[in-house]
Amino acid sequence: MSVWTRGKAAVPYVVGGTKITLDVLSKVAGLISPPCVQTIINGASQIITIIEGVKANRDDSKTLAGRLLGLLTVISETYKDKTDEDVPPDVKSSLRRLQTQLDDILAEIREMRLGTDPHTFKGLFKGILLYGDNGGKIRECTARIDWAMNVEGRIGDSLRLLDVAEDTRHIRAVVQGDHVIAQDTNHHVVAIHQEIANITIRAPPSAVDALPSSSIIPSRPLKLYGRDEDIEDIARRIITTDSPRYAILGPGGIGKTALLMFVMDHPDVVEKYEASRYFVQCEQATSSALFIELVAKGLGIEESSRDQMNDVMARLRRGSQPILFALDNFETPWDIVGEQSRVESILCQITSLPHVGVLLTARSDRPPSTDVPWSVPWLDPLSGLREEAGRALYMSMDPKAGSDGSLDALLAELSYMPLAIKLMASMGRSGQRPTALLQAWRDKAGGTDLFRGTDKNKSVKMSIQLSIESNLMKSVPEALTLLSLIAMLPAGANIELLPTLARDIPNLPLAQATLSEATLARVDDDTQAIQLLSPIRSYILKHHPASDSTKQTVYDAYVQFIIKHNAAYGSASFLSDARVLSTEETNLEAILPLSIRSGSHPAIEAAIDFSGYQYWTRPRLEVITCVVDACRRNGGLGLLARGLKMSGDICISLADYGEARASYEEAAGVYRELGDRQGTADCLIGLGNVHRMQGRYREAEVAYQKASDVYGELGNRLGTANCLRGLGHVHLALGRYPEAEVAYQKASDVYGELGYRPGTANCLFSLGDVHLAQGRVPEAQVAYEKASDVYGELGNRRGTADCLRGLGDIHRMQGRHPEAEVAYGKASDVHGELGDRKGTASCLSSLGDVHGMQGRHREAKVAYQKASDMYGELGYRLGTANCLSSLGRVHQIQGQYREAEVAYQKASDVYGELGNRLGTANCLRGLGDVHLMQGQHREAEVAYQKASDMYRELGHRRGTADGLFSFGAVYLTQGRYPEAQVAYQKASDMYGEFGYRLGTANCLLGLGEVHRIQGQYREAEVAWQNAFDMYGELGGRLGSANCLRGLGQLYKLQARYSDGYKAFSEAKMMYEGMGMVDDAADCSRLLDSIPTKTLASAPRLP
Repeated sequence: MSVWTRGKAAVPYVVGGTKITLDVLSKVAGLISPPCVQTIINGASQIITIIEGVKANRDDSKTLAGRLLGLLTVISETYKDKTDEDVPPDVKSSLRRLQTQLDDILAEIREMRLGTDPHTFKGLFKGILLYGDNGGKIRECTARIDWAMNVEGRIGDSLRLLDVAEDTRHIRAVVQGDHVIAQDTNHHVVAIHQEIANITIRAPPSAVDALPSSSIIPSRPLKLYGRDEDIEDIARRIITTDSPRYAILGPGGIGKTALLMFVMDHPDVVEKYEASRYFVQCEQATSSALFIELVAKGLGIEESSRDQMNDVMARLRRGSQPILFALDNFETPWDIVGEQSRVESILCQITSLPHVGVLLTARSDRPPSTDVPWSVPWLDPLSGLREEAGRALYMSMDPKAGSDGSLDALLAELSYMPLAIKLMASMGRSGQRPTALLQAWRDKAGGTDLFRGTDKNKSVKMSIQLSIESNLMKSVPEALTLLSLIAMLPAGANIELLPTLARDIPNLPLAQATLSEATLARVDDDTQAIQLLSPIRSYILKHHPASDSTKQTVYDAYVQFIIKHNAAYGSASFLSDARVLSTEETNLEAILPLSIRSGSHPAIEAAIDFSGYQYWTRPRLEVITCVVDACRRNGGLGLLARGLKMSGDICISLADYGEARASYEEAAGVYRELGDRQGTADCLIGLGNVHRMQGRYREAEVAYQKASDVYGELGNRLGTANCLRGLGHVHLALGRYPEAEVAYQKASDVYGELGYRPGTANCLFSLGDVHLAQGRVPEAQVAYEKASDVYGELGNRRGTADCLRGLGDIHRMQGRHPEAEVAYGKASDVHGELGDRKGTASCLSSLGDVHGMQGRHREAKVAYQKASDMYGELGYRLGTANCLSSLGRVHQIQGQYREAEVAYQKASDVYGELGNRLGTANCLRGLGDVHLMQGQHREAEVAYQKASDMYRELGHRRGTADGLFSFGAVYLTQGRYPEAQVAYQKASDMYGEFGYRLGTANCLLGLGEVHRIQGQYREAEVAWQNAFDMYGELGGRLGSANCLRGLGQLYKLQARYSDGYKAFSEAKMMYEGMGMVDDAADCSRLLDSIPTKTLASAPRLP
């Protein structure tokens, strides 16, 4: 690695041996004959000696010392055995010019030396005043050395071949008398000396068919994150193409120059071009004359005729060796007003030579000039880094940032722009965490102001400003107007919509092309929208905001856009309109709140309609909240009522029931004030939904009935159907399945007559819930699948997700646990995409049920806890209580009875606070189960009795039947078999009355156990066989396995060992298939208990 590419890493090694090195070099200087070389060594040594005494600005001083030591080492090793005649005339000229630079630098350093003497007041005072200034002067001196090396090509090449750190170690070894290292060093120095001689000590150019050495390529970073593929791709293209002509394109700060330097330094590129690699920094080329002068200097042309272009071409034609020309920041000369044709002519002449390759960088989206034979395919313009590369770049500068959860969001805000990441990480390294930096970026709106400075390589703001103030942008004033318009739109401007948004901008195609060419904007291939990188957008919003007229044009365009695509949910065109709206949803969320501030009624109506679209697709409160605020400020009671009603609808879909209730009640008050009875009835339905979701079923029934009465008086059949469906929900929640089925079917009939398909789909789904609750699994599955099809046609993704969850419930009941997990997972994904956290939490709870049934109790607890936390964040206390109840059941199964009691009691307390008596009754029954499993029969009876009383008061027939079943279990464990038989039979009859076949099968299972214990084997077998058949019809694999295990025990008691063995084996396989490890192990134990000698006719299953 060369001294220049090492950068600061080499400095400590160089300066660490400064004194020893200077001693050696001073002795060497005395042995060198050429006076010009002696003078340079003496002058450079004086500068280094002075720098050694500087206390401040150490880093800058070390860098300058490193440059000079490298120079001295090369010159000393090269000329120590040479005479003055051995030095070619052109090299002497270079050395004399270099000495002039050193003399000037020595004078500057001596002037700064006044500030380094602390023993005089004058020196101390001046040192304080000039501390920062000295640093700048030292850096300027270093830059002058670099510039001199860049111009004097032969000396520069020598330095590039030298590893300063290694050679310094060798020199020190010689001084210290380490002869072994010195011997190795001899071979090393000889090798370097030979390479230097091949470049520096050569005959005059006229005698040899060779070009002068390359200009020095600037120091590149040690690592370039996220561009490895680009480096390899460009290097491969260059070495495999005879006349490569490529342009590295992209916006400022994206890393074009760094990529260029890495490509130029790529081993394969170096091998192909060797010393014929030229680097020209075009940033100072503010005229075509300066451009050609920089090119000439880059080629090492010392004296030129009146026509520098001829000199350049003559020098390039003198050899046939391949040449690679790097032109960095080429947009500077290219965009010069009135001189582009001249710059183009220069570029075309250079690229006309087949052995000359060109690699340039430019802030553009296409290579400059159509007359240049650019190699194809072109390089794609650079974009931001990939996520992992951006993260690695940031953490390379601030390693602690990885533990901050806001890092990824911060990088996304920066559009993964390398320069922005580096500058932000530099602030992070000073102690500012990504969370604080992200907030600062967002708070400033124009976050680029965080990056101060006037150097485009150290300031995102300055880099963007240079692009905006370029001659290209100035030549098309409309481009900046368009840029300001696009900055208003966070998702960019859709190409098809742009003519409407920018209808007042003349020369729109030209303005668009200009932004693209200046790489200030780009077209996203996926969205077909013109987009800005986040830092550019932030800068424009702060420094070049759109004019009021431009803003109003955008506002009006989006209002008309919504009006055009405002199909009602359930209509034939809703799905297509929803797809169109979704492409602009991000922009609409940003524009609508701004457009309604003035109280414009068309804008407010459009915002309400847009919120209605969001209610059916992905509920969000931001826009409708702005609507309500605007209506409160500017009057308009009708719009206020509509906004409040929509706010309530969205809140209830987000499980924010407190806010939903407040919105509905206020909206109902406004509707009453306006005399709008239908609006009032709509709010009553909303309030009924809130009461029902919070378990206040009596209040829900009253609200639905009141609304139904109003709709009836108004002749509004759709409203009446909605009330019927709400009453069906209440019946279902209370276990009144026949009544629920009747209500849903009546509502469905009305929806069908009206052609209202959303209502039909909703009733199908609800009928599926009724069938599933009754154990009518095939009917439930058909209902869910039909509902899912209609939801899909309507574009109602939330409805589709609910159907998936219903199908998951069926799989779970049938013991098909893997299929259930897949269904719940898919439903959860959809809910997540919609932002429906309540739906996501519900899926998590259902997954907990699946894990619990498989004996995966730890995973079940985790799922319930996550769901509970999510419900808690939403303020959905009913969901929290349900999760607590489920956790109690898991603890109960694990024998953790104390924990189970605590969970059930906590759930019961929440249900009580919500007025949800059904939940309280369920918890009492759960507590009864805990007592029963501990043999606390009296306590179990008391709990079951309280639960049964509550079920009866609620009219909850399913709960009443469940209570009877629980009493049967108590009597069975107490040996009160006749009473157990009666309880099971009564429960079975009640389940039969409302069609809950799964309950009937469970009762048969209990009756079979009563008969078995009493030695009534025939009756037990019949009961278990009937239960087995019923479970099979319902798809209840767990129940089937339990029946088989019971039958196996019965056969074993009767010495029917072959039948018993087969029953245990089948039960074991079923348990294993459901992942129920403990039950499968119990079956294995039972199998081992059967005498094997009796199984001759029933071979052991594998």
